[in-house]
Amino acid sequence: NFAGLNDHPLVAMAEASGFVAGLILVRDKKTNALFDESAGVGMICRTHCFNSGVIMRAVGDRMIIAPPLVMTAGEIDEMVRLIRLALDLTHKDLKAKGLA
Repeated sequence: NFAGLNDHPLVAMAEASGFVAGLILVRDKKTNALFDESAGVGMICRTHCFNSGVIMRAVGDRMIIAPPLVMTAGEIDEMVRLIRLALDLTHKDLKAKGLA
């Protein structure tokens, strides 16, 4: 379930409505402080998503996905697993750069 991503350290809010979902990436989960725009955090996450086979759009530090309407529950679970992997890799990259 997409809302399960809310526990990730980079995610301020993950919400879905039908087959459209999005999440907001934050530097500080407690205060919901955003990353500096120049860090390009959304694009880092987008690259990890693409490399995992998930087409997720970055709009600043907001990630948006509109998967096919014909997905099965199992495919949705796999998509969320891959998004979590991309978030983990993004978090690792940001830590290496001193941004997280």
